[in-house]
Amino acid sequence: MQYAYHKKFFHGLYFFLVLVIGCLLWDSPVSLALVPLLVITAGTQSCFYLHFVDFARIHARFVEGRLNQVLGKSTLVGSEIEDIYFYPIDAPKIGGFVPSAPLWFFSFFTLHWVALWLGLAAFALWRLIPMMGPCGKHYLILIALWAALNFIYLAWFFGTRNAAKQIQSRLEK
Repeated sequence: MQYAYHKKFFHGLYFFLVLVIGCLLWDSPVSLALVPLLVITAGTQSCFYLHFVDFARIHARFVEGRLNQVLGKSTLVGSEIEDIYFYPIDAPKIGGFVPSAPLWFFSFFTLHWVALWLGLAAFALWRLIPMMGPCGKHYLILIALWAALNFIYLAWFFGTRNAAKQIQSRLEK
């Protein structure tokens, strides 16, 4: 299950990257105006797939726990290893960034892509704003509001872990 979600995640990431680069190469006002929206959407879409990866990890941990109970020993430890290698599944995070583990590779990987996406969006805005005249200010405000709304929601969703807690609660019944 995780492989399928990881595959979708990376295909989506590359798809959005090709779209953004295409828009930057086209260099028209419309294509440049699309770049910040594509960047925000790519980030939100990436979090969507991460949400499914988290679901798969929570489900796998439950199945391993049940099988270990039946076996009477801790034979299956994949979920424990994933907590060490990737990120603690129970830790609050913002997308793939875990504030309690900012130097872990998964957090670095997330920050790397965020920096890349923000750089591409900034470059598009740098090219676009002079073309827009006075409308540029209003466009920037709308993009900033849309980005902030997405960030706040994702920080809340991943930070509170409500969906993960509900799944865990249901599995424990």
